[in-house]
Amino acid sequence: MRLRPAKKTRKAIKRATKRARRGYVRPDASPYTLKPRLQREVIEKLAKLIDQQGPKLNTDRYTLLEIVDRLLRRYIHVPRPASLRAHMVFSMFVRPGGRIRSGVSTECHEWRGSYRAGFPVVTTVNSQSGERLMVDARKHIILNPPNGKRRNLRTIPENKCGNERCVNPKHITMVLSNPLSHQGENHPRSKFTDKDIVRMVKEYNAGATAKQISKKWGMILPYVEQIMRKEKRTEATAGLRIRGRFGYR
Repeated sequence: MRLRPAKKTRKAIKRATKRARRGYVRPDASPYTLKPRLQREVIEKLAKLIDQQGPKLNTDRYTLLEIVDRLLRRYIHVPRPASLRAHMVFSMFVRPGGRIRSGVSTECHEWRGSYRAGFPVVTTVNSQSGERLMVDARKHIILNPPNGKRRNLRTIPENKCGNERCVNPKHITMVLSNPLSHQGENHPRSKFTDKDIVRMVKEYNAGATAKQISKKWGMILPYVEQIMRKEKRTEATAGLRIRGRFGYR
């Protein structure tokens, strides 16, 4: 004996079949699912809008993704593309061009967003505390490289090209705000120089454990582990590759 669905169920199946034949789409369906290339088109439109309105978009008040959401609501009327990342929006605020200045071999990339005290600024949100921070755009691009791991350097940016509007990473070097400041080996309680820290890193890369290094150098184990994770003494370990759980970083 063949079982048939209830009358209400049969009607629901018929309605669903008719809708499918008519090309019916749920109201909550993403437009990018129906038209995958729409993401690229929306990103291109955003780049044009930011290029036109750059200085008016207040990067000193809103984060890069908040600015994108505001532009999408006002002009394009679609949700934010899933492939859009903050570093891509950052590049939209940058306009390459101008003469090649002395001290560098490439052209400057001038910031098109907001400025404070003559320096380019961008707003971010602290991932731990949720606090909104306004940071120097030059330092932001150095600490958050598009194709690398986020870094934490307790230094300030300085332009080798002499153009303070430039955010080209090749033109930026990170320096101490004061060479005699109490940071790293200059701290009054520091027992180890930057050269000592580099030797520890080389021993660690050669196969020594953090526990062995702590005993040899007379340093507490948690502090050695923080150095090897680039959480402490970042001035000494900047540019060094340190082995870790998932390879070198």
